[in-house]
Amino acid sequence: MLTNSYLEYFLTLLGWVVNNGLWNILITTGLFAAPVAFRLIGIWLKVREEGEDEGNKGALSIPRMEHAIYTSFLVMIACCMPLMNVDMSTIKYDTARAQSCGTWTPKAPDDTGYSPVISSINDQTAAAPVWWYLIHKLAKGITQASVATIPCRPDMRQLRFEVQHTRINNKSLAEELQDFTNDCYSLALYMWKRQDQGQTKDKATLRDIEWIGSKTFLSNYYGSLQSKTPRAEFAWNEGRDSGRPDTGRGGYPTCSEWWNKADTGLQARVVDQADPGLWTRLSAAMTMIGGNSADYREAIIRRLVSPESLTVSQGGHVYAGYGGNADFTLDNSVARVAAVGGTALGSLAAFPAFDAMRQALPMVQAVLLMAVVVILPLILAFSAYEIKTVITLTFVLFALNFLTFWWELARWLDSWLLTALYSSDTHSSFNMAGFQNSSDDLIMNFVMATMFLVLPAFWMGALSWAGVRVGGALDGALKGGTSQVQQAGGSAVDTAKKAVRL
Repeated sequence: MLTNSYLEYFLTLLGWVVNNGLWNILITTGLFAAPVAFRLIGIWLKVREEGEDEGNKGALSIPRMEHAIYTSFLVMIACCMPLMNVDMSTIKYDTARAQSCGTWTPKAPDDTGYSPVISSINDQTAAAPVWWYLIHKLAKGITQASVATIPCRPDMRQLRFEVQHTRINNKSLAEELQDFTNDCYSLALYMWKRQDQGQTKDKATLRDIEWIGSKTFLSNYYGSLQSKTPRAEFAWNEGRDSGRPDTGRGGYPTCSEWWNKADTGLQARVVDQADPGLWTRLSAAMTMIGGNSADYREAIIRRLVSPESLTVSQGGHVYAGYGGNADFTLDNSVARVAAVGGTALGSLAAFPAFDAMRQALPMVQAVLLMAVVVILPLILAFSAYEIKTVITLTFVLFALNFLTFWWELARWLDSWLLTALYSSDTHSSFNMAGFQNSSDDLIMNFVMATMFLVLPAFWMGALSWAGVRVGGALDGALKGGTSQVQQAGGSAVDTAKKAVRL
């Protein structure tokens, strides 16, 4: 059996364990036969009520009862009796998509935070009826084949989410970045203005000097400026540090050394604050879309050392959600502009909600799949083992599994539009994929966020075209399962919204 999420990995086994338990209860108590008996009684009563013109009533009732018994036992054998072994050795977590696209390497479920739960049920074994085992294989196969038809594209939204939520948790590093700003950046900016370059209108230069790692300052000023206090990461150098007190606590590096030195420089230490997998995925993403990895790397470092990021890292409260702004202050100022104020203000609550919804949907899918598996024997028993019920449940299981395709399609569209937006003249090229997140296309973000619900809802509704009316129940379950998460995500910014209104 193949699964598409870590949660589904162990919930699949849990569902079949409970399913087997319920079926055993029906078998040991004899209740499994009660629906068949009621069905036979119903057939007898129906035949008895028919008129004399229908022919011999006994001759009519016997074949109908035979058909009922045959179909009931066929459903029991194919859809209720556990025959196909299910345990952790037969359940596999699907990594084919990630490996074929080369964007990232998923961890094994045992290496995730779910490992304690997986260990607790690792010795459990269950069995699945033949029909549902085949339907699972068929649904997963068709889903994976359909996903494979979508061209590979990195999930830029998730990559941006990881960047926005990377924090500089090292307090001493945050303080050293402030020292660098005082000792190097502010002086370099002052020198740049004094040399009559403050009148330049070159947009690339103006954008470059906005942050402490400016290439302009590194090449022209940082080489002559030095730290005003000793730095333990840099040894005392007589030629460089002559005239400054040797305190035995390190030397006084030039600003270029302080920023660029391998391993101990500020830039290298800031890079270490991010998950190593982030840089791997970034490199793979740039290879896939033809972007410049160095520029994207600079954009991420620029984001990490920004005043907004440092404020959040050291105790601030800013939520950089689905596409919302990384800095409340900036979005508050945008909200004051009448033309876009309402949209920007609404995005403060909506984007965190969208992001929470996007993360929650596969989890809700896994829980719903487990719930359907658990209730299979009861539903079939209550329906008196009707073939029609088996067909309906087959559509339900297939529809739930196929939701994975619609979410992958929504992610592809989202990443493609996001890349196109920030790779054009619409926004600054330094704001790649919205890492700086200062000028989002709010309407596009709203539309793409809703696609994660609209496409599955359309799929559920389309099932009724085949005569199977299961769409309403499944669509309602999905929306109900994520509504609380959306509300929780949006409530994180209620205070900020009230502040803007005031």
